[in-house]
Parts: sequence; C-alpha cells; structure tokens
Amino acid sequence: MGFNKRTINLKYCINALENNNLKGYYGKSDMLFFEDDISSRIYDLFCEGKTDKEILITIKKNMEEQTNEMY
Repeated sequence: MGFNKRTINLKYCINALENNNLKGYYGKSDMLFFEDDISSRIYDLFCEGKTDKEILITIKKNMEEQTNEMY
C-alpha cells in the first residue's frame, strides 16, 4: 500500500476550477503540499463546501484587489 501525495499550485488549481474539476485535481491523495498561500486558501474554501464556481469568483476577486493596491 502506497502513500499518495500531491503538490498543489495556483496554475493547476485555476485550471481545475475553470473545468469544474477541483475535486478530481485533489484526487484521493493522502497528503497535499501547497506551493503558495492562494492554493492553500482555495483548499480551505473547498473544505468549507464552496462550489468550484464560487471559489473561482472569490479568488479572481481577491487577486484583482491585490493588483490594484497601492503601496
């Protein structure tokens, strides 16, 4: 019996969300490694029961807000 682990990154999360297949992307992994904070946040939203469409809208909105911030 093997130990299934998967590395999760934003590019593939967005792709899975656009294809309505986030659950398939996570698969039956025993452990997920997140390469960035946004991917981890997407997983949190997924665990809260949000749909792929709701997550995609939330993430895109947050990404737009971050790019519009002035420092």
